[in-house]
Amino acid sequence: MKVLNICFYVTGTSSILSHQDDFEQKYQHIYKDIVSFLFEQKNACFSISLSGQLLSWIGREHSEFTQLLSKLSSQKQAELLGGGYYNPLFPLLFSQDRTGQIELMTSELRRYIGKRPRGMTVSHSIWDNNLIPCFQSCGMEYVFLDSSLIPKEKQSYLPLLVTEQGKSLSVIAVSREFIPNMLIAPREYLRNLFDTVNYLTKDDSYNMLTEERVVAIKIDENQFKKLYESKWLSKLFSAVQEFFPDSIKITTPLEFLHRSETRIPSYIPAGIQSDVAKWAKRPYEESTGIPFFQPTIFDFLLTYPQNKALYNRMLYISLLINQCKGDKIRKKVAREKLWVAQSGEAYVCDPDGVFANSAVRQLAYRNLTEAEKLVREAQNGDFKETVSSYDYNGDGFNEYICAMKQYNACISPNGAQISELDIIHNTGNYADSPSRIKQFDKVDDKYHRGIFIDHLFSLDEFSDYRRGAPTGNGVFSQVIFRQLDFDAHRHEIKFSGTGTYSPIQASITLIKKYIANSTGFTIQYILKNDSPFDLKGVFVVESNYAQTDFSSVKANSYRVALISADEKNEIEMKDSPRFTKRVTDIQITDASNDISFVYTPNDPCDFVCMPIIFRRPSTSNDTPTVSGNVFVASLCWNIELEAGKEIEKNITYTITIPKKRSKKKA
Repeated sequence: MKVLNICFYVTGTSSILSHQDDFEQKYQHIYKDIVSFLFEQKNACFSISLSGQLLSWIGREHSEFTQLLSKLSSQKQAELLGGGYYNPLFPLLFSQDRTGQIELMTSELRRYIGKRPRGMTVSHSIWDNNLIPCFQSCGMEYVFLDSSLIPKEKQSYLPLLVTEQGKSLSVIAVSREFIPNMLIAPREYLRNLFDTVNYLTKDDSYNMLTEERVVAIKIDENQFKKLYESKWLSKLFSAVQEFFPDSIKITTPLEFLHRSETRIPSYIPAGIQSDVAKWAKRPYEESTGIPFFQPTIFDFLLTYPQNKALYNRMLYISLLINQCKGDKIRKKVAREKLWVAQSGEAYVCDPDGVFANSAVRQLAYRNLTEAEKLVREAQNGDFKETVSSYDYNGDGFNEYICAMKQYNACISPNGAQISELDIIHNTGNYADSPSRIKQFDKVDDKYHRGIFIDHLFSLDEFSDYRRGAPTGNGVFSQVIFRQLDFDAHRHEIKFSGTGTYSPIQASITLIKKYIANSTGFTIQYILKNDSPFDLKGVFVVESNYAQTDFSSVKANSYRVALISADEKNEIEMKDSPRFTKRVTDIQITDASNDISFVYTPNDPCDFVCMPIIFRRPSTSNDTPTVSGNVFVASLCWNIELEAGKEIEKNITYTITIPKKRSKKKA
């Protein structure tokens, strides 16, 4: 190797939770320095990758920045990179959304910079070979991918050429091991970099094809700030000219690719960059060592059920939009809402192991609900309430999707529970609740904490349950119910589940019937003792509500009002569980959105409510830290069942949303 080409690219990121003040602060403290540095150093150049939201905001609020970038681009000091506008995870999207996100980003770059991009980045290097035709049709000539995805035999510090269905794309590997270190002087850094690449490539077969190699190095916005303020970057470019004028060249990827014709034909399997993939094997545990296979984004989603549930909802809404044949304007706005919900940070953790949090997921759910609402409105009044059955989440069992006037719900055969509840009032998923994990919470729930999950406890188990302590298996919370009857026209779903009541090893059956209506459900329970023994216990119907107040990890957005003996009482919610006897009506109100959930049982019941706190690992602390909580509300009945007998309970469940305010006359 005679010449080493170095391609630095700087990233500017944003969150879908970012506000104007966040953008302004970053602009004043970081992004202005990017153009300042390039104008100060006429011999300097690098690529710049800005998120779509950030680019649009800067273009609107600080047009001087984009004008300077445009000038730097024409001088070949800056190359602007493309990608998905909301930084999505491309393998999860349908082709229309992939193309739409890339073209939206491209149009914004052309609008503010005056040039369309020829290269792009993908979030966390989440890759699949079938992306090639889409990227190429969008005008992309190359893509950056983390070097951990590149097969070892192809790690030659040369551009790779990947193909799919007759379409080809260049790949430039990003080497994280060469990230600048301010503790090493620029001249020494460059010498070490040149010597390392020269040593690793001195005997490979590509030396006969070219005397040049290329290294791509990513610098995030915080790293750039430190390197810029310490003058390290300035010294680096000066060192190149002074000490390595013939052996090191700092360039942009497009300039190098147009100058060099060497490409290494390759196939890159689907995968994720290694510092994210290490979290994909076990929930919230960092895997060490070399894996037997390269994890993909789908492996990651299977490890984290809440992220997978959001993916299922996103696919559902994407299908609705693709099938919509009504108002084109509303359909277009609905697709824009969908694209916001496809932001990658809602589905995957960042390389430091900080996982997609509830606030990000709930915002994604909210945008998906808004998209569904627009699709319904686009049908020109032709929306009809439906209950359909198909394998919604890809688990091999049919779920039941209730698309009703005020909500969309998914009923799962796993516990015959509502596993997703989206209110068509522009809110998130109220069933987006995790379960406790023993390693972090000292308790294993062993069941999905949905809405209308059922338990049959002994008196001792119920005493523990009331305190929020671990209990028995609850019998029905882990049962896969089978369908007894399904009437799509009448919106009725009837399940049957069988379990063993462990204190006396009694076989019991629960018949559970949902009748969906515009504002909620009627749920009928028939509990039958199939054993030759009499049994005594507590039947519990549990609902878990995801928090919508994200002001703190322990914030509670729910208020509770109970009617008992014709008296209405407000329960003051605290960290500790609350227990009330003989209740006839229960109203749970999400104060953040003014939405109420009203339970009216046919028989008075006891009532338990409590917050459940969840802890998860943190990169800044050796011990698990509080990551959030869920609000638990349970209806409870003491039961005594003789052998062969059955008992029936019914609950009317009503969802109340705020009424539209009438406009005042002038």
